[in-house]
Amino acid sequence: MPPYVNFRDLGGAPTPDGRVRSGRLFRSDSLAACDRADVEALIASHGVRTVIDLRREHEVLATPMHRLEEAGVRVDHRSLIDPSVRALTGRDIDTTLAERYQSILASSGDQFVSVIRIIADGSNHPLVFQCAAGKDRTGLVAAVVFQVLGVDDATICADYAKTAEVIDLILAKFAGRTGVAPGPRIMSADAETMQVALDWLRVQHGGAAGYLTTHGLTSDELEAMRVSLVERS
Repeated sequence: MPPYVNFRDLGGAPTPDGRVRSGRLFRSDSLAACDRADVEALIASHGVRTVIDLRREHEVLATPMHRLEEAGVRVDHRSLIDPSVRALTGRDIDTTLAERYQSILASSGDQFVSVIRIIADGSNHPLVFQCAAGKDRTGLVAAVVFQVLGVDDATICADYAKTAEVIDLILAKFAGRTGVAPGPRIMSADAETMQVALDWLRVQHGGAAGYLTTHGLTSDELEAMRVSLVERS
């Protein structure tokens, strides 16, 4: 099995005045299992300069990404989930996944801003942001970025739902590492789930841009991200 199975370019998504640039921003499941050859291939294929690791501290300690750092890639650990949101301790969650996403968004605004600041700076590109499965934390960051850039809800939700195509591979990856695969509720990737998160952003803050500025991101930083990531037609 390859060391990562949920890797993709966010480029090509249409925006009101163009499309998201290709080859600048990627999302992935964990790259921690990459060996030296995998890292060299990743750099050769995509020119990866920066990796944002959205995992919690205990996950990073268990499976660090030393080989990426040894290859000269900047690895920036920015745990996306506020410590007030309890870590998963069992195989599954006791709420819906949509409710968990709302809880993460409601409590982790500062963390999202910290991540988006790195993404907004074009000097950090090409950039990969990743978590364990590349689905939940990674999916929420992708959704926030896309909404700021003006990508429509249907495209955002479709990108999120692509993870469903590799769920079996992700489950096998988890089972191989820990001996226990996550349960079915946490390991779903339905477009409707992401739509709930997008609706929450819009109702509570007028959208992702309002959400980020509420938590301290500046309008200049938002514009810098649009300039670096949108190819205007």
